[in-house]
Amino acid sequence: MTNARKRLLLGMFGVGSVVLASLLLNAFRVPAHWLPLSETWSQEDYSYLSLVIAILAMTLLPLDFLGGYVLPNRARRETIAFRSFLLGWLRGVAVQSFCFFISGVLILGFGRSMGLPGALVCVAGLAMFLVAFQLPLSRLTGSLGKKVELDLPDQQKISHAMRQAKAWGLKSRPLVYLRHRDAGFTGGIVGLPGREKIVLPEQAISRLSADELTFTIARRLEAIHDGSRNRGVACAFVWVLLGFSLSAILPGAGVTSVAALVTTCLGFTSWTFLGLLILPSLSRQASYAIDGRVMSHGAARESFEKSVRMLDQMQDDEPERTRLIETVFHPVPSVKRRITQSGSSFPIAWHAARMTLFLSWACMGTLVRSVHCNVGRPELWVMLPTD
Repeated sequence: MTNARKRLLLGMFGVGSVVLASLLLNAFRVPAHWLPLSETWSQEDYSYLSLVIAILAMTLLPLDFLGGYVLPNRARRETIAFRSFLLGWLRGVAVQSFCFFISGVLILGFGRSMGLPGALVCVAGLAMFLVAFQLPLSRLTGSLGKKVELDLPDQQKISHAMRQAKAWGLKSRPLVYLRHRDAGFTGGIVGLPGREKIVLPEQAISRLSADELTFTIARRLEAIHDGSRNRGVACAFVWVLLGFSLSAILPGAGVTSVAALVTTCLGFTSWTFLGLLILPSLSRQASYAIDGRVMSHGAARESFEKSVRMLDQMQDDEPERTRLIETVFHPVPSVKRRITQSGSSFPIAWHAARMTLFLSWACMGTLVRSVHCNVGRPELWVMLPTD
């Protein structure tokens, strides 16, 4: 069994366990029996909210240990010392838990003042904040280091890529180069619409040829240029808000007490799971379309094929999957399907599936780090892998 398949099974077990536990906790009204029902502020609100977040972190620890320490070492793709894993995990969990705590307190505050509409305004504001500050939050959570100076060969590759992208009619954007330990870190696009930045992993810059790097950068510039990145963010934004509003009207749910809010978040887990099944199709469609559009500008097909193969090897090295597994579990198409199915159709919503997971930080989403691509990997909790 390949490392990619082991990670997929771990993710399936993790997501399935969290969803099942959430359903059972709500079915037996556990939050209402064990958490404060008061709708006025007290010290208990902060204490119990912190306790719930700590229980979530401890519940996910075994999955994180397997995904972030055991599997990488057994695959022998990288050697991770236990101390290094533990320190990275503690830092990532501390940052994420703090964000969850702030989100919970703010939602309660807006909910108690203005009801569900106020809470939705709060979640929307928090989601916008996450989009705006995704880069610093990613560096803080995953200990990603900024690389200020590139070697001369790498500088020349970047210059070549930007000149070629300009010749293809793609508007340049600021580039950010990040040092990283996890080979699966892919970077991506960060920032609010109109203020986007392209994040590139240091290892990709050094390992890709000039033409391969040109194709990789051009794809992300094309995702901004054709609006598919904005549509992906908008899709994730709407999915989170709609799911939170529906979850808040479940029996026992709400936004005015800790017990009601936790019930809402547990209900939101099932909605997030539904998104994991539906939204990957949009992400894959956009990937195929962007590949085709960049090649229509004049990019060499050979550069396209080599770049996607190299980036896949740097991640889980699974160039081919069955159609069923890819349809259900993978928003990023396999190398084989990208090579055989790329086209020039209209890209709908790029990276929508995994952006939804990130934006669910705004309402304490329980599945944000349980999926196969980032379980146990703090460097990928904020900036999830993309094509």
